[in-house]
Amino acid sequence: MVTVIPDVKVKINELILQWLSDDKVLDQLNSDLSLILKGKVPEIVPTNRAHLSRSLSPPHHKHPVSSPRSSPRVSSSASQKSLRRSAASAAAAARTPSPAHSTLTRQPSTTTTAAAPKEEIPPFYFPFGKPTSSQPESPNASANTSVLEKVKGLFAECPNGCIQKKDFGSVTKAVGFPLYWKCPFFEACSTTDTCSLEQFTKVWDDLKSRCHDEASQFVRLLSKGERDYLVEGDFKNLIQDVIDTHPGMTFLDDAPEFHARYIETVTARIFYSTSRSWRLQIGRGDLREGSFLKTMAVLEDEPDINQVSDYFSYEHFYVIYCKFWEIDIDHNLEVSLEDMKKHADGTVNPRAIERLFQGTVTQKTTDILTYSDFIRFLLAEEDKAHPTAIEYWFRVMDLDGDGYISLYELEYFYQAQLEKMRLLGVEECSILDCICQALDLVRPKDEIKITLSDVKKCKQPSQFFNIFLNIQKFLDHEMRDPFSNKEGETPMTDWEKYAAREYDDLIADEEYNKGYDYEDDFEEEEEEDKMILGNLAKSAVETYTK
Repeated sequence: MVTVIPDVKVKINELILQWLSDDKVLDQLNSDLSLILKGKVPEIVPTNRAHLSRSLSPPHHKHPVSSPRSSPRVSSSASQKSLRRSAASAAAAARTPSPAHSTLTRQPSTTTTAAAPKEEIPPFYFPFGKPTSSQPESPNASANTSVLEKVKGLFAECPNGCIQKKDFGSVTKAVGFPLYWKCPFFEACSTTDTCSLEQFTKVWDDLKSRCHDEASQFVRLLSKGERDYLVEGDFKNLIQDVIDTHPGMTFLDDAPEFHARYIETVTARIFYSTSRSWRLQIGRGDLREGSFLKTMAVLEDEPDINQVSDYFSYEHFYVIYCKFWEIDIDHNLEVSLEDMKKHADGTVNPRAIERLFQGTVTQKTTDILTYSDFIRFLLAEEDKAHPTAIEYWFRVMDLDGDGYISLYELEYFYQAQLEKMRLLGVEECSILDCICQALDLVRPKDEIKITLSDVKKCKQPSQFFNIFLNIQKFLDHEMRDPFSNKEGETPMTDWEKYAAREYDDLIADEEYNKGYDYEDDFEEEEEEDKMILGNLAKSAVETYTK
């Protein structure tokens, strides 16, 4: 005897397929889905419950079911065949839609039910800063009103109600901006030499309604609302205003030929330290994460411009410009590959210098580097621990641009270092030993290649790069005194140490050369020759007249 055990899962699937085959059910499901997408909750009410329960319940037999003992005896094979036929027919009947089968349909509800409360997600992305309340009773609204009243008083004190550009600093401070925002703020308000209250109010209202933090306000002022980012040209007038009005820059009043170079130097340093992309653009996020706005805020309180070492230090400018002047033989503000190889007496790996001209850290492949390109190179060379310097030299050493520094690329650069060792007469270190030392410094996740993330996590990125890019600095580090850093001293970056050391050397050289001022000697000799020739000519004339 064969016992038939029904498969509940198969039966349920058959019933669901039968239910979904009804056109009315499909229409109702589409309608419910539309309501859900609109945020509404559909109501589903089953109809014809009695019929539905009967259709889903086992069938009732008209005759009592005979017990297995009273059934006629059949062969095992015959019973299996008959059971297969009955199961197949039942499955076919289940797959065939039946019009008499009841379905779940929506019934119009006679009672009104309250809609479920919609959960609101508060805003979390504020590209222009998080807005503050502008209600009349809010503290921010009252503060803005007091600011406008103060500004109106400043305009009322001026002739014709217009403030000149040189006096706009009082307005800038009255609205709460740092003093040296005055130039871009004035230029955003007016294109002439004076600004009216109406022009100021128009810009101020636009600024307060659109921008809600310093970074977004600074970008909008400098770009005059034309872009969401800043380019190098946007900083020209701001830095010129620092030159003209900062008390620590008065000595440059008689040397206007240095203004352009100083502006270019400060601009390059701003983009080097602030911009986190290689497109020479500064966005609002860059300003929020960087230190430039903080430096602008303290600039007015520091009378000595050299104490503002981040961007505006004249001593740093002097060092950078002198280093460029040494290798720019024809003084056309451009240097070639051969000129660059002379920098620092050729201690920089020549293969790394060649990579600079291949577009790895510049906008395109070129035969010359500009003064701005040299500034970025010098900053990256002298402080390889800076985040931008790490990206700079990683790009240089990544020969194939696949995002990894492989063992082959390490060997490629170290071969040039071996030649430097032979010229210096120092004991050579094998390639294998140096690569092992480099891997111990970086500790990359993959032992056969180094990623940018691996180098940024390294505690001594300068030492890693110097192994392959500047053998002299590598040797100096190996022979340094580990106790040279004294406790209590103000920590300085590698760049600040380099700039201070080089500036002292340059000043010492100038002081030494003052005792041998050959130009003055030549000028005195020329004056003496002119006097002698003049006296001879005078005596000749007197003799001739006699």
